Amino acid sequence: MVQIRKSLGLCPQQDLLFNYLTVSEHLYFYGVVKGIPRKMCFLEIDRMLSTFNLLEKQNAFSESLSGGMKRKLSIIIALIGGSKVVILDEPTSGMDPASRRAAWDVLLQYKQDRTILLTTHHMDEADVLGDRIAIMVNGSLRCCGSSLFLKKIYGVGYHIVMVKEPHCNVEEISKLIYYHIPSATLEKNSKNELSFILPREYTHSFQALFTDLENRQAELGIGSFGASVTTMEEVFFRVSNMEDLQTDIVAAQPQPSSLMNEVSIKNQNRSMSGNERPDSSTGNESPPVMFNTGRLLCQQQFLAMLAKRALFSWRNWTLVLLQTLALLGSFAFLTESVASPDGDHEARRMDLGQYGPTVVPFSVSGNSSLTPIFLRHLRGALGSDRHTLKEVQGNLLKYLMENEDCIRLCIVAFSIEVTRDEILFTGLFNNQAYHSPSLALAIVDNILFMTVSGPEASLTVSNKPQPHVIPNEHTEMFSNERQVAINIHFGMALFISGFCLLTVTERVSKAKHIQFLSGVYILAYWLSALLWDFIIFSASCCLLLGVFKYCQLDLFLAEYHFLDTMLIFMLYGWAAIPLMYLLSFLFTRGTSAYIKLVLFNYLSGIFSLLIDSIFEFENSHSMPNATRNFMLHLLLVFPNYNLAKCITYYTTFHQMKKWCSLKQDVAFLPCDKENTTKSIYSLEEKMIGKYLVIMSITGFTCLFLAFFWESILWKLRTFFNRYAYFGIYKTFKKKDLSKELSGDSEDEDVENERKRILEQPQVSLSSAVLVKELTKIYFKCPVILAVRNISIAIQRGDCFGLLGFNGAGKTTTFQMLTGEETATSGEVFLDGFCITKDLWKVKSRIGYCPQTDALLEYMTGREIMTMYARLWGISESQIQLYVNSWLNLLQLEPHADKIIRTYSGGCKRRLSTAIALMGKPTVILLDEPSTGMDPVARRLLWAAVTRARESGKAIVITSHRTEECDAFCTRLAIMVKGKFMCLGSPQHLKNKFGNIYTLKIKVKIDTPEHKLEDLKFFITTTFPGSVLKQENQGNLNYYIPSKDNSWAKVFGILEEAKDQFSLEDYSISQITLEQVFLTFANPENREMNV
Repeated sequence: MVQIRKSLGLCPQQDLLFNYLTVSEHLYFYGVVKGIPRKMCFLEIDRMLSTFNLLEKQNAFSESLSGGMKRKLSIIIALIGGSKVVILDEPTSGMDPASRRAAWDVLLQYKQDRTILLTTHHMDEADVLGDRIAIMVNGSLRCCGSSLFLKKIYGVGYHIVMVKEPHCNVEEISKLIYYHIPSATLEKNSKNELSFILPREYTHSFQALFTDLENRQAELGIGSFGASVTTMEEVFFRVSNMEDLQTDIVAAQPQPSSLMNEVSIKNQNRSMSGNERPDSSTGNESPPVMFNTGRLLCQQQFLAMLAKRALFSWRNWTLVLLQTLALLGSFAFLTESVASPDGDHEARRMDLGQYGPTVVPFSVSGNSSLTPIFLRHLRGALGSDRHTLKEVQGNLLKYLMENEDCIRLCIVAFSIEVTRDEILFTGLFNNQAYHSPSLALAIVDNILFMTVSGPEASLTVSNKPQPHVIPNEHTEMFSNERQVAINIHFGMALFISGFCLLTVTERVSKAKHIQFLSGVYILAYWLSALLWDFIIFSASCCLLLGVFKYCQLDLFLAEYHFLDTMLIFMLYGWAAIPLMYLLSFLFTRGTSAYIKLVLFNYLSGIFSLLIDSIFEFENSHSMPNATRNFMLHLLLVFPNYNLAKCITYYTTFHQMKKWCSLKQDVAFLPCDKENTTKSIYSLEEKMIGKYLVIMSITGFTCLFLAFFWESILWKLRTFFNRYAYFGIYKTFKKKDLSKELSGDSEDEDVENERKRILEQPQVSLSSAVLVKELTKIYFKCPVILAVRNISIAIQRGDCFGLLGFNGAGKTTTFQMLTGEETATSGEVFLDGFCITKDLWKVKSRIGYCPQTDALLEYMTGREIMTMYARLWGISESQIQLYVNSWLNLLQLEPHADKIIRTYSGGCKRRLSTAIALMGKPTVILLDEPSTGMDPVARRLLWAAVTRARESGKAIVITSHRTEECDAFCTRLAIMVKGKFMCLGSPQHLKNKFGNIYTLKIKVKIDTPEHKLEDLKFFITTTFPGSVLKQENQGNLNYYIPSKDNSWAKVFGILEEAKDQFSLEDYSISQITLEQVFLTFANPENREMNV
C-alpha cells in the first residue's frame, strides 16, 4: 500500500489545504512526501506553477487564494511527483470558463503515461477529457464508452439551427428538410431561430440537404445556419431518465470492427428512438389562478408577513426563550443582589476545629515552674486529638518561615520565654487563614485564665458581625427608585435588541428585496413586523410583572398600579422596537448588530442618567440655562433614558404619597395637598407625562423614517448619483468620458441596437424591457466603471442571455434593473414604466432569482412558496394547488416539507427559480440560476424557464454556462468590462464569429498504421489549415477552418472518406458558443472590481 500511495495522486471535491502554508510550501511538502529529491523538487514546483499560471502566487498563503486558484493548487498536488494514477473529483468546480479551459489543456498535456479518473458535473468537460465516459445513476453503472459511442447509441443525431429573416418561410423550409430527411423532427421555432433534429443514420443525405439550403438561403429567408452533433449533456439526461427500464450492463468483447471495449445496455439501445428529445413545453399547465387586489391583497400580504414572523419565532424558540430569560433573569438577579440580607449572620466560635487537622508548633526557652502548667493548659485548649503539638528547638520564627508545610498546616504557634524578671508568653498566627489573629489571642487568654482560675475554667470566644443598619425612610425611598430603574433598563437593553436580528438577516440575504419585488407594501412589511414583535414584547412584560411580585416590588402592582406599569412598558416598546428597525440598516451581520445594539441601549441609558444626575445636583449658575435645557431635551431621544426616568419618578411619587399618608410632619417631604393630589401623568417636572408623550412621538418618528428609508431615499440616491457625483466626474473627464464609456470600437449589431432604440420611440411601447444607454460608475478610489453605456430592447416572449465572467458587470446590471442599485446615467423601462420615476410600479412586475439564494432558511419549501403566493395575491382557495404545481414542475415535492437550511445547493437554486417564476411578473431576471445543479436538475430548470417564456414573459438570464444560454435564449450578449461585445441569437453569433469546425473521427481498431497516416494526410491536404488537436487510441480530433468549406462540401468529403478509409464513425460540429465566448472575454484583461 505504501508503494501504491507513492504513485497515487488525489484531488478531492473539497480543497484540503493548510491555511498558513504558501503555494510553493504546499508543493514542496507533497513533493518530498512522494519521494522527489529535494534539489529536483524546486524545479518541479516552478514548472508546475508556470503551467497553471500560478507563479505570481507562489508565496501567497492558501487562505488568500480565490476558489478557482485553490482548485488549481489541488490539481497540482495530485499531479506532482509523477503520479501514475490520478483521481480528480470535480477538479474544475468554482472555475470560470477560461480557467476551466486552461485546466483542460494542462490535463490533456499531463495525461500521457498516466491513468486519470475524473468525476464531473460538466458534460463538456467529460467530452473533452474523457477517452471513456461512464454514467452512474443511483449508485449503479448505466453505460460506459467513448464519447462518439455514447452519442451514437443515446444521441438524437444532429441539430441544424437556422437564423430567421423577417420573411422566413418556415413551411417551405420544413418541406425541404422532410424531403431529404423523412425522419427529421422540428425541435424549436422561435422568433429568431428555427431548428430541426436530423437522425444520425441519414448523414449520407446531408450533402444534398445542405446544398439545397445554401442555394435557396435567400429565397427561404434564412440568414445563416449551422449544425452540431448531440452533446454529452443530452446523453446524460436521456440515460438518467431511463431508470424505469430493466438494464443489463454488458462488456462488449474486442471485435475487429471495435476500437476498444464498449460497455452498453442492450435494452436501452432499442428503447430510445433516434429523434427522442425532452420537450420543455410538456407537463401540465398551471391551473388558471385568480389574483386579489385592493383591500383583500393588503390583508393577505399583512397576514403572510405576520405568519413569517410567527414561524421565525416558532422555529427559533430557543432564541425567543433566551431573549425573555435575559430580561427576567437579569432584573431578578440584580434586584436580589442589592437587596438587604434577611436576618443576621450566626455567631462563629473561635477554635481550631473550623480548620481541620493542624499542627501547633511551640518553643520553650528558660526554666520556670509555670512552664509545665502553660503547656498542660495549651493541650487542653486545643480541645481535640486532630491537632498536634510539636516542640521546636531553637528559633521558632525561623522554623515557621523556612518550613513550607507550616503555611498549610500551622494556623497558630506559641513561644514561652523565661527571663530573670518575667515570663513572656507569645501567640503567633498564620495571616493566610481567616480569623487566625482572634483565634491566637483567644487561646492565649484561655491559658492565662485557666492558670489563674483553675483547669475547669474556660473562655468561649465567638465572632458575630454587627447587625446591618436599618435605613431611614428618606434613604430607602431615594435609593430604591434608581436601583429599580437601572435594573429594568439593563434587562430591557438585552431584550429589545433582539428584534433587529430578522430584519438584518432578511436585508443582507436579499430576501427582503425579493419580497418587495413580489409586490408587498411597505406598510404591510413593517407593521406586521411591529405587531408580532410587540406581541412578544407584551407577553414578556407580563412575565416581568410576575418577577416584580417575586422581588416584593408591590409598589408597581398594588391598587391597579400594574396598569400604569404596563402603560410605561408598552410605550417604551412602541418607541424602542421601531428604533431597532431603523438602526438595523447600519449593520450587515445579525450577531454583530445584536451585540452593538445591546451596548448602545445600555450605555445610552446609563450615560443619559449620569448626565441627568450631574445636572440635577450641579449648581445652576455653573452652566447657562439654555445649554442645560438643550442637553436635557437631547437626552429624550433615547427610549431607555425615558423608561428609566418614568420608573424613577413613578416610584418616588407613590413612595411620597405613602409616607405622607402615614405621618403628619415629615421634614424632607413636600406633603402639602397640591403635591399629593396631582396626577402622575402630569407634564410637570418630576412627573412621567412628558416622557410618555416623547416615547409616543419617538415610535411614530422611527416608523416614518423607516418608510422614508424604503421609498424616498431611492430618489435621493438617484439624484446624488446622477447629478452630483456624475456631474463632478464629467467636469473633470470632459474629453475621455465618451471613450471610457463606449471604447474605441463597437460591434455592428450592438451599434444597430442602440440606434434602433434611440431613433424609434415606439420600441419602448412594445418592449417588456428597454435599457437605454445604461451606465453605472462606482465613485470610489479608484473610480470603477461597472457598466458602460449598454442598450437593449427585449420583447415579451423573448429570453435574453447575458454572458460574462465574474466582474463583467452582469450582476450590477441586474441590480439596476431591480432597483437595488441606482444608475449613474441612462434609463431603464420595464413594462413601460421608468424605474427611476416609478420604482414601486416596476418592482411589482419583476420576478428575480439573485446570484446568492435569498431564502428564509427557517421555513420549509412549501411554506416559503405559500408566502410568496400570498404576496402576489393569489386567491386563498387556489394557493395549495398552485404551489403544488410548481413543486412538481421542478421536482421539489420530496423536499417540500423540509427546512430549507437542510437543502442541497441545487435544491436551493431550484426553489429560488420557482419563486422568481411564480406569480404574475412581466419580466423574470435569473442571475446564474443553475449554479450547483447536476445536468438533470438543469434540464428541469430549462423546461420551467422555457414554459415561462412561452407564456409571454420576458426573461433575462446571466450565466457562466454557454450551453444554458444556447438551450433557450432567443438572443444574447457577451459582456466584457461592463460593455456589450456582441449581440444576437446564439446561431447568429456562431456563424458570425465561428471560423472553425470541430471534426471527430474514430477509426477501426484493425486499421494499419500506414492507412492511419494516409487519413491524416488526406485531412490535412483536403482542408488546408486544419489542426490535429488530439490523437488517442484511434480517436482523431481536428479543427477545420470554415472559410471556403461549406457544410455540404464537408459532409460530402467525409462521406467519401468514410468508405475510402474504413472509418467507424465521425462527427462534425460548428464552433460552440463557449468558444465564441472565450474569443471575447480574455480573463487577463477583465476587471475584477465589479
